[in-house]
Amino acid sequence: MKEIVIISGKGGTGKTSITAALGALAGEQAVVVDCDVDAANLHILYEPKIESSQDFYSGKTAIIDNDLCTDCGICQEKCAFEAIDFKNGRYVIDEVKCEGCSVCFHLCPVEAIRMEENLAGKWFHSKSRFNNEFIYAHLGIGQESSGKLVAKVKQEAKKIASDKNIPFIFVDGPPGVGCPVISSLSNVDHVLLVTEATASGLHDLKRLVELIEYFKLKASCVINKSD
Repeated sequence: MKEIVIISGKGGTGKTSITAALGALAGEQAVVVDCDVDAANLHILYEPKIESSQDFYSGKTAIIDNDLCTDCGICQEKCAFEAIDFKNGRYVIDEVKCEGCSVCFHLCPVEAIRMEENLAGKWFHSKSRFNNEFIYAHLGIGQESSGKLVAKVKQEAKKIASDKNIPFIFVDGPPGVGCPVISSLSNVDHVLLVTEATASGLHDLKRLVELIEYFKLKASCVINKSD
């Protein structure tokens, strides 16, 4: 089994189009994975038939039990992220602002706050119109666990490829050089860098090359839209 990740230093270089073309050519001989979980769009080209979906949980969110709450206000006072508001006569958690640090949980004198697993997104196992096994995911708005979700979909892709004896995995990686990109590069056999013949394309390609060299990975480069 060979895993090839296709990445670019910036959006708009044609990375996803090239991944889609490789997957279309390989057909059932490749598992295709969309690891751009913050803005997945490969499914638009692949028109997949979803076979299964799973919720993705990461981190925790504070929940206030208003039947137990005595409105002392300690939680709001101590919250460093201003995630607790007093509305309509009761304290409520702003789930977008809450970082799951659990300070309020530990400080509540009447144990009216509990920490619950945070639903951060969803991932899908599907079949593309080119007969690929196709894995993709959507990260929820305001969620920060993109690297973990990338690792999850890659793990599922490897399991499917192993179980069905599929020789290739093509990974459509996220743009940039951040955490989800680093996660998409883990344990790959080859990296295909996609850039364009512009000043910004060259600038971001250089940053990617530094990252590839740091991890000592084999790589090739496609200069897209060069004419």
